[in-house]
Amino acid sequence: MTILSGFISGSAQENTVPAWAEGYPFYEVYIRDISPEGTFIAFEARLPQLKADGIANLWLMPIHPIGEKGRKGSLGCPYSARDYFQVNPEYGTEADFKSLVIAVHSLGMRIIIDMVANHCANDYVEMENHPDWFAQDSAGNFTREAADWSDVTDWNFDNPGAVDYLERAMVYWVKEFAIDGYRCDVAGMVPDSFWQRVIPQLKAVKPDIFMLAEWESPQIHLDGFNATYDWNLYHRMILQHEKDLPVDTLWQAIEWREIDYPQEAVSLKFVENHDQERAYSVFGEDFRVEAALIFTLPGIPLIYNGQEYGAVEKPSLFEKETITNNDSTNIHSYYKQLLAFRNNAQAEVFRTGNIERIDIYGSDNVLAFTRNLQNKTALVILNLSAESRPIKLADNFYHKTQSWKYVKHSKLGNKSPSDSIHQNKIMQEMEIAPLAVEIFTNYLTEP
Repeated sequence: MTILSGFISGSAQENTVPAWAEGYPFYEVYIRDISPEGTFIAFEARLPQLKADGIANLWLMPIHPIGEKGRKGSLGCPYSARDYFQVNPEYGTEADFKSLVIAVHSLGMRIIIDMVANHCANDYVEMENHPDWFAQDSAGNFTREAADWSDVTDWNFDNPGAVDYLERAMVYWVKEFAIDGYRCDVAGMVPDSFWQRVIPQLKAVKPDIFMLAEWESPQIHLDGFNATYDWNLYHRMILQHEKDLPVDTLWQAIEWREIDYPQEAVSLKFVENHDQERAYSVFGEDFRVEAALIFTLPGIPLIYNGQEYGAVEKPSLFEKETITNNDSTNIHSYYKQLLAFRNNAQAEVFRTGNIERIDIYGSDNVLAFTRNLQNKTALVILNLSAESRPIKLADNFYHKTQSWKYVKHSKLGNKSPSDSIHQNKIMQEMEIAPLAVEIFTNYLTEP
């Protein structure tokens, strides 16, 4: 039995996760492909449906004009931005974007946008006036660290003018459009000193701003970021799925995040994102138990647009490929249940509680852990095997559960989820269905 909670302290700056973001799911939005029109206005019309589904926090992939020099595909990659102070005219106008932000806030939702501080388009608007703001090789040609990123040029962070400019750009969208934060692309390729300087300036404008880094290291939390990617867990989930490895391989990743990271650090957990293949194509029907895992672990669960409908094809970053909401396998209702479960007012134990592995006997394909917060405890048992597994709870934990006044038993991981209250006790020996998630709580949770 292992109780985990981060213990690193002494961060360079205060980076408490704002209450509106802590443990609540985020929804990643690709404006180009989320609707046939591919515009801010068209996406704004979908907000009520997303809100009804249980989505409260949105992350928009880059919204800026896309460069043309070295462009990949016919439309170019949104991570090759030509002007950080403008919106992509394909998506609409600044007024359209402002209307979207206002509509988001009117529904009690929040919105963050992508910031690519490491690099920009090869024809960025300031290159002619300020060539020294950009990385150059020995011959004076604009260049980049990642050679195959041929559509971008790196910023020169040794130049104070470039640093000032990037800071102004990030403050601009917070101050003028009231966005709620940033997801920062390849944040670890940017000098720590930049984030240590800029994040306090953003917090001065918006104290409850949320900062997500596309990176995986304890240090970047000390620079001021609230959350980082949990790549380690994602890759181990794939490995465990493909090779039917013991669940210890998953627990090692969970344990590493909880022990080695600052106490207030939060991880973004996902089964897909815009850089990875679709969860349904990677995990197949098994995706349900994988999705339930990230919705019961510490951190912030992510849904990439189309994931909630079981999309199989990953949208191109260089072309227009409208995401279709074809729910032929009833996946949408399953994600709605996961969202309702995570957002429940009584589910704070899953959003902010600590995690403790529970010893079980009978199968190395079954993972059991508790989430604990004050006097609330939730026991989660996941069978990652395609076969039914008998298990037995270790005596020490089993005896603890016998003092629970009542037990609520929920099933999240199978095709026919159920939710019912049992006044009897937890059984020490149980049969866990294939690819199922059994959850027992010692407190009442209403859907």
